[in-house]
Order: sequence, then structure tokens, then C-alpha cells
Amino acid sequence: MTTNRSTARRLTSVVAAALTLSLLPLPSLGSSAVAEAPSVAVTGLSRGARGDAVKRVQQALVNQGIAVTGGVDGVFGPGTEAAVKQFQKRTGISPSGSIDRATAVALGLERSTDLGLTQGVRSDAVMKLQQKLVAAGFAPTGGADGIFGPNTKAALEAFQRSNGLPATGSVDAATAGALAAVAAQPPATSSNNGSKQNGSNAGSQRGASLAGLKIGSRGDKVKRVQRIIMSVGFTVVGGADGIYGVLTASAVKSFQNANGLAVTGAVDAKTAAALEQVDATSAPAPDDHDPTVSSPYVGLRYGSLGSDVKSLQQALIDAGFALRGGADGVYGLVTQAVVRQFQSKHGLTQSGKVDKATARALASGSPGGSSSTGPLVGLRAGALGNTVKQLQQALLTAGVEVRGGADGIFGPATAGALRAFQTSQGLPATGEVDKATAKALANPKAPVKPVGDGGAATGYAKYGERGARVMALQSALVKAGIALRGGVDGDFGGATSAAVMEFQRQKGLNVTGKVDEATAKALRIGAAVAPAAPDPSTVKMKVFPVQGRCYYGDSYGYSRSGGRVHLGVDIIAQEGNLLYAVADGKISKVYRDHPGSLAGNGVRLTTPDGTYFFYAHMKSLADGIELGVPVKAGQVIGRLGSTGNSGTPHLHFEIHPQGGAAVNPYPLVKAIDACSVTTPLGRG
Repeated sequence: MTTNRSTARRLTSVVAAALTLSLLPLPSLGSSAVAEAPSVAVTGLSRGARGDAVKRVQQALVNQGIAVTGGVDGVFGPGTEAAVKQFQKRTGISPSGSIDRATAVALGLERSTDLGLTQGVRSDAVMKLQQKLVAAGFAPTGGADGIFGPNTKAALEAFQRSNGLPATGSVDAATAGALAAVAAQPPATSSNNGSKQNGSNAGSQRGASLAGLKIGSRGDKVKRVQRIIMSVGFTVVGGADGIYGVLTASAVKSFQNANGLAVTGAVDAKTAAALEQVDATSAPAPDDHDPTVSSPYVGLRYGSLGSDVKSLQQALIDAGFALRGGADGVYGLVTQAVVRQFQSKHGLTQSGKVDKATARALASGSPGGSSSTGPLVGLRAGALGNTVKQLQQALLTAGVEVRGGADGIFGPATAGALRAFQTSQGLPATGEVDKATAKALANPKAPVKPVGDGGAATGYAKYGERGARVMALQSALVKAGIALRGGVDGDFGGATSAAVMEFQRQKGLNVTGKVDEATAKALRIGAAVAPAAPDPSTVKMKVFPVQGRCYYGDSYGYSRSGGRVHLGVDIIAQEGNLLYAVADGKISKVYRDHPGSLAGNGVRLTTPDGTYFFYAHMKSLADGIELGVPVKAGQVIGRLGSTGNSGTPHLHFEIHPQGGAAVNPYPLVKAIDACSVTTPLGRG
């Protein structure tokens, strides 16, 4: 009996101890003093891994309140991967589903002396942080002095922006993970505040480090690749933003093709070596390779590809020059040599690339000149470039609606518009431009009825739209219990797209952020008449919005994440350049940067007729610029920056005629281009 009581007492003590341990508070992750981690490493774990290290990850996720399907079983399966992604999204880390350094630090499974450091701290840990920033090319003014002051905060924010992280100025888990990788990299040669290097040959001694860049890469090395590629005439939509996306990969493929390399879209060792050999000092000013619709050949040079090159080659052949290989759309050594022959015959500089003088000479030697529809012959789906823009503009002039406008991309919308035009002219509706179609475009024999889904068409609200259809959609989302940042304002922007995606997730629908039939049915909203197409001719701009030097291209309508499309023009310039009011009006909305913000700091400038101009990613607003304040054209309203969802300092600029949907601002901005004007206007 005594033995049984003793055993019972021992069991009770064990149970009590276990309960006490289970109720102890978990260690805080907000401090840099992370508990000493066991020796089992977790960094690098991904789907398919097994063992005690996986158990550590699973238990840490559970401790953070993240449910792991299957529990702590040591098997890194789909359930664990989903839980990791959920945690990464919550923590602001790229949701890869695998355990990188940042995720390990955030889970408290790896030590980081940087985590939690913020302005006001003085310690050896701050000195080590500053040394890492110096090594990354973002040296704080004053150097590594162990004092976390405003200069260190500014350098850290620049580092965060260059890595695609929220620029908080303090070290969170994602930033700690990015800093951890710095020690293995050679020093960068960036300026103190992390602002951009204007020369594409910066840091040429680091050429080998370019190898390995691919889709998903971010940072200064990506910017350098983008600058090098642009310096030899290839277009990188969005400019040197430090983000290696699909468009950058496409530009890399063009570079590889022109240099006889394996066309992979990723920077392998041979591509890196070829990039190093580019003489960046011979790069032309941005305007030299910023072709216009009226001169589709301007800016073409060795390495260029596509329908514009094919049209140029045909023009050279028509002018009597033999071109071995014919019009194949590849601007190689043969085409370069023939262009030099043409330039020599016409007394032009024999550069081998097409400048404005060469384009004019080609135009004068062909019937109708370069503005004729002759170069359009042969265009079909898949073609890209300014010749396509000419086709689209000709269709618009003929009264045919082209969804997306003259964007230089021959996709399904352009093919559909072309078929409608061909049908109206009694031609075979092939969707390709033959000689008869080109002739009809030059002189349509009958008015063409508008086509497409604009005007009186019915359907559902779309991204970028404003008006009654959007308000009906937003009201239905709110009624369904979906949080809608900004409320029912009739403006289909990022907040509405995110709300649509959340609704689609909850209902098990295809998550696109777009309103399709299934989504509309689930929301119980019907199709409605689309708002009238905005009229850009009503827009009056007196002043260019950015202090030079700057550059920009036409990227209106390009796809963005979350089902969005690009509704503006990105004007790239040095951080801190002045931003001007483009017209008289008042500030009708102010945006403030916050974690997860797309626009960052920004404003809407509205004119008396309701037209508004949207400025985004601003570094700061000028003194006195706030909601309701009247401004005059040319007045300084802020400074250019890189806040919000931005990879490089630039102004995202939109135009909404009479308060309606956005129109392509590129032609309107180009008409008053002042990127070469560096002297401030002087209106404060």
C-alpha cells in the first residue's frame, strides 16, 4: 500500500511538472536575443525532407499559431509547405515554402545579432550591421561607428528597397536573412544612400558574380544586368528596377540570341562573360533607343530582334541593297554591314545603327515613306514593336477599338480588331496583314463599326475601371463579409482586386482577382453596360511631371501580379528629383506608405473637369501639400522616391480623363518631354 501511494505521488509530480512546462510562455521573437538553437540545421529544408530538423520547423510553426496538417511528424509534405508559406506571408518573407535564412531566423531556429535592431541602439551588433551594409554597397554616412542613427536608418532602408523588402529602417526577419547573405558576397560600389549607379559598367571587376541570376533574383546585380542590356539597345520594360521578372528574362534571351549563346533567359557563366565585354561607355542617351510610333526603325541596332527589324530589312532590300539571309527579323552582323552601306551612300555617319537621320533617308526612298502601311505587311499574332503600334494606331484611326490601345503587342485583341476591320472592308478575315489589308488601312472604303467590349458592351467590372459596375461589385464583396480597404469608392484598384481574390479563395474558385462568370454568380451580381471609353483628347497638361535627367518607355497595359495591369508610365530618375504639378487643380487624395502598400507615398491631382493625375512611389510630399490644397502647374508637390511596391526610384504616373478609367499616358507625356531639363522650375 505504501509503495502504491509513493508511486502515485511520483506520477502526480511528473504530470504536474509536465503541465507547468506546457504553460510556460514562449520566448519572444521581437528581440535579437534568440535562444541558443540546437545543433540540427534547418536552413535549406524543403518539400520531401524528413527527420528531426523538420520536426523542429513544424513545432516552431505550431508555436507561432500556424496549423500544420499531419502534425509534428518529421515529414516535410504539402501540409508543412503550406504552413511555411502561410508563416512567410504573415512575416513579410517571400512565400517560397522552403526554409531560407530569413524564415529560420523568424521562427527562432537560427541566431541573428541583427534581428530587432532599430534607430537609437548603440552596440557592437550595430557595428556589425553597419559593416554588412558597407559590404553590400550601402555604407552609412559616418561609417561603422556602432551608433544606429538617421544615416544608418537611411542606408538600411536603401538596402531593403534594393532587395524588394519593405523599407522600414529596422531589422525584421526578412532583412536579417538578406543581411546574412552579404558576408559571402564581394563588396559593391554603390553610393552611401544606396542610390543608383548611372554607369552600366559599375563594378566591372565583379563580372563573375552576375552568373546565376534568373527569374526571381533581385538587387543591384540584377540592376547592373538590366543597364548593360539596355546600353546595347535592348528594351527592358520597367527599366533597371532590380527585379528579374519575365520581361527581364525576355531581354536576356534577346541578348543571348544576338551573341550566339544558349537562349535560356538566365545568366549563365558565358552570358555573364559576354555582358562583361560590353563597352558601357558607348551607351547612347535614353532618347536614342526610345522609338516613336512614327519612326519604327529609330533605335534598332546590332542584337535587335522582331518585326521592326524585319520591316527595316525589307526596306533596305527595296532600296536596292543585297541582304544575305533576307528579311529574317534578326539584326546581326550582315544587317549591320548593310545599314553602314546605306548610310555611306546617303552621306550619313556609318554607325551601323538606325538613328533618326537614317530612318528619314529610308522613308524618303520608299513610296509613302515610313509612315505608310507598307512595313505592316506580314504582321501577325506574336509580333512585337513599333511597327505593331503603327498597325494598332491605323486600326484606331479607322474607328476600330483595340483593347489595350497601341501597345506594340500583337495579341488576341489586336487580331480580333484586325479581323473586324478586314470583314468591314470585304477582305478575308485572316487576322494577318497582307497587301490588300495594308492598302485598305491607308484608305478605308467605308466607316467601321467599333468592336470590342467597350462602349455599349455588357460584362463585369475590370481592373482600372471606375463607376457604377465597380460600386456594385464592391457592395457585393462587403455584403459577403470581405474586408475592402478604402470602402465602396467605385474605383477598381489593388484593394478591390485583393478583395476579389480573397472571395475567390473562400469560395474555392479560380483565384485571379478578375470577375469571371463563376465569381459574378457567387457574388450574385449581373452583367452591366461598360462605362464609356475615356477621351484622352480632353486632357491638358502644361508641365512635365519630373525634374530631369530621366527616362521612360511605353509599358501601359503590361501584366502585373494579382491580376493587375500597368495603367501608367514609369518615369525613372534619381531619388529626390523634384516632382511638379502638371496642371492647375487641387490635391484630391493623399496616399501614405505602409507595409504592403502598392502606391507608397502619393497624391491625386484633380483638375476642375474631374480629370485626375495619380503620382505614386514618392519619397516625400512637399511642405503644405495635403488633402484639398490648390496647386498651380509647375509647382513642386514632392520628391521622386521608391516607396510602396517599387524596386527602383521612379514616378508611376497615371491619367484619368474626367475621373474615369485610365488612358495610356505615354503619348501625352512624350508630347511635353522634359527629361533633359535638370534646372528646377523654381515654383515652390
